[in-house]
Amino acid sequence: MADAQTAMTQLKEAYGASVIEMTSINGTLRLRVKKDDLPQVAHYLHTHPNLRGALSLLWAVDHRPRESRYELCYLFTLSERKDWLLLCTDLQGDDRLFGSITPHIHAAKWYEREIRDLFGLIPVGHPDMRRLVRHEHWPKGSHPLKKDFRWDTVLERAQGQYAFRQIEGEGVFEVPVGPVHAGIIEPGHFRFSVAGEPIMQLEVRHFWKHRGVEKLFEQQSLLAAVPLAERVSGDTTVGHSLAYCQAVETLMHLDVPRRARYLRSLFLELERLHNHLGDVGAICNDTAYVLAHAHSSRMKERLMQLNDRLTGSRFLREVNRVGGVGIDLTEQQLKEIVVELDSIKLDFADLERILIANASLTDRLETTGVLTERTAWDHAVMGVIGRASGVDRDIRRDHPFAAYDDVQPRVVLYRYGDVRARMRVRMDEIHESIRLIREIKQRIPQGPVLTRPTEVPVQGTWAFSAVEGWRGEILYVVMAGEQGKIHRCKVRDPSFVNWPAIQWAVLGNIIPDFPLINKSFNLSYAGNDL
Repeated sequence: MADAQTAMTQLKEAYGASVIEMTSINGTLRLRVKKDDLPQVAHYLHTHPNLRGALSLLWAVDHRPRESRYELCYLFTLSERKDWLLLCTDLQGDDRLFGSITPHIHAAKWYEREIRDLFGLIPVGHPDMRRLVRHEHWPKGSHPLKKDFRWDTVLERAQGQYAFRQIEGEGVFEVPVGPVHAGIIEPGHFRFSVAGEPIMQLEVRHFWKHRGVEKLFEQQSLLAAVPLAERVSGDTTVGHSLAYCQAVETLMHLDVPRRARYLRSLFLELERLHNHLGDVGAICNDTAYVLAHAHSSRMKERLMQLNDRLTGSRFLREVNRVGGVGIDLTEQQLKEIVVELDSIKLDFADLERILIANASLTDRLETTGVLTERTAWDHAVMGVIGRASGVDRDIRRDHPFAAYDDVQPRVVLYRYGDVRARMRVRMDEIHESIRLIREIKQRIPQGPVLTRPTEVPVQGTWAFSAVEGWRGEILYVVMAGEQGKIHRCKVRDPSFVNWPAIQWAVLGNIIPDFPLINKSFNLSYAGNDL
């Protein structure tokens, strides 16, 4: 299988007349391609057996007022070596049309609809041109990520209705669920089409809580935006803030101290631990196994209280800073973490034995909500959901960050793709996170934990960052603006990629199975909706 450099050469040989420029941006190889030729170049990169590039991110940039152009960027991950390769193209002047790659690459579907809504750029040939982010009450012509759209604009309410896809036929019924749910849950609409009991189609309708996060980033300075990154998805404070900080540190050429890198890995694993424990219990709760839920919740609460004692925040806020971390830990605190985790490991091992031996629980979870490896690949599914369906991908191993070049994780992989596989990935990762934290405690070096920024990035330069959060791969692209401001910050939580895939995992199941399948995915509404 090819690495990025070999892939660049191969693409150049196949589409030399289409390639305008070949460069490297902070270690990521980039091909600038003619706009009309980009769909076929992307298709070649995605399907060629030596490349098999999965679409990891697609974003747009409005370069005004410096330049009269839009830029489209397509980030691919090559399947074997996991190298990144970036395709870019420009829309000059008043040009608003670009060729859709969705007919060949399913993972592009939401990205292209998002770009249409937020920038007003039209993906010609896209099979679904309905609005995604801008619900129908938004007036026509309002595209909030264009530079001439003010962040504090108050929009008049328009009239409109979303056109759901329908299956017609005798005995086919639609069952709408949400967006308001019975419980403390974020808003999301799910519309099922059923004939008898099996689900024939599920359509997900989200973006009820779009907060304009990426527009808000553009009002911040590079150093002041960490609290905003922490609040993109409240249960992934460390993951999002770390991804943002790493991108800015690359822009500012900051060398983060080794001790800070170790602490970042430690806090990221603590975040993974309390969320995975909560998910294992919640999956059991949706099978009416309340005892297992109670024990998981008790262990999760112990970890949340440990977080609070260490940092003053149950959700580990204000840990990451640009240049390092804002909180150092004493030797006594590191010992306290290991003692607490050793106790939780024994406690969880007892629960794990009960869960694995419970035949009725196994029967309920096995073959429920199967996401096949092929479907996961087609939609570029990642994280826990991907690894439960055979997608061998983990940024901690494939592109080490923080201290993961020294403290290397063992990647957990299952191929069944059902609810049980997704629970088993979490259970195995709980043990692995405890092992990693022990190793971090043993190997953490002495020294400073923060490097102060001294350099203001050149306007128009940008950097890319990836972090393996507890749900999966978090990506940030940060572009510098004038005088240390942010010109563009693209945020991609793994939920944005994984939500469309749940529509395939439920097919053939019954509606009472959906809460269990949905909980096994446990995707973020806020991280998706931004």
